[in-house]
Formats: sequence, structure tokens, C-alpha cells
Amino acid sequence: MLAAVVAVGLGLAFASAKPLNALLLGENYARSMGLTVGRARTLIILSTSLLAGAITAFCGPIGFVGIAVPHLTRGLLRTADHRVLLPGACLVGAALTLGCDCLAQLPGSQTALPLSIVTALLGAPVVLWMVLRRNNIRSSFS
Repeated sequence: MLAAVVAVGLGLAFASAKPLNALLLGENYARSMGLTVGRARTLIILSTSLLAGAITAFCGPIGFVGIAVPHLTRGLLRTADHRVLLPGACLVGAALTLGCDCLAQLPGSQTALPLSIVTALLGAPVVLWMVLRRNNIRSSFS
């Protein structure tokens, strides 16, 4: 069941890569490129809802992965092209989650930490860095 929902969600996400690229420059630019903004938003929200809902239902609340990984991927790949960022975020998210799971189940330990705790420990500094960076950028323009 999870594989089917994720496959549909990823298909919709990859189909929305070009509209996402057009929306990077604003709604007016996207409209001038011939994009139906309402339809693109519906597609983006539908794919996001499917993916977030399915993963949360099957894996539990590991929200910091969804918040931090896209920003980490954008920084690693140094691009804003969603045709590159979407597969990159999938790979970085899978690698980060696998690494967090390995940390949560340290070899030789009899207990395992919940995965959400380990992802929060790694994701919280990334989110704080993003907020502080945004505040520094805003204060430099004031």
C-alpha cells in the first residue's frame, strides 16, 4: 500500500517540476509562460499531501527530514532547478534517514531510540540555521 501511494505521489511531484521552476520567479512570470497557476498549485499540494500523509502514517512523525532535507539538498547541489532537486532530495532524505536509523540502533546497544528523536537532533540545527540566515538577510536590507 505504501509503495503504491508513494509512487503516485512521486509521479505527481516529478510532473510538477517544471511548474515549480516557473513559480520560482513569481506568479506573474509563471502566468506569462502559459502556466495555469491554480492547477499547478493543486498538483503540488496533492503530491505533497500524498507523500507526507503516507510517510507519516507508515513511518511516524519524522518531520525534520521533510523540513531540512530540501534545504540541505539545495545547498549541496547548488541549484534551484526542481528537475535536479526532486531526485536529489529523495536520495539525500533516504541517506539521512538511513544514517539516523543506524544511529538510533547503535550496534551493541540493547535499546533503540525512536527515529524521530535522532532526526530532530540532526534537523533542528538546520532549521535554526535557516531561520537565523533569513533574519540576517532581512536585517542587511533594512
